[in-house]
Amino acid sequence: MSETLDFKKLTEQSEDLFELIVAASKRARQINALQIAKNPLPTIEEDQEEVFDETPDELEIENYDKREKPITIALEEIMAGNLEYRHTNIEVEPEEEEIESDIEE
Repeated sequence: MSETLDFKKLTEQSEDLFELIVAASKRARQINALQIAKNPLPTIEEDQEEVFDETPDELEIENYDKREKPITIALEEIMAGNLEYRHTNIEVEPEEEEIESDIEE
């Protein structure tokens, strides 16, 4: 069963809630990629179709609701202070021509 997350705890980590949500979403994508890499979906070959009582997809669906969602894991990491993130500001310097044209006007 899902548990409600307290967003007040998130604001204790940073005042900018948008910043935290972006960091959590990027971390959730990483977690999701790791989960897929650890548990790839099995494939059924034509000669094996009659062997299975249930398809591997049906087995995955049964356990899908029991697993914790990647975004929940990421938000819990942020609230616990276990997730570090940094800003990547790329400053683009205007070309000299643009500066000169602004001065002439």
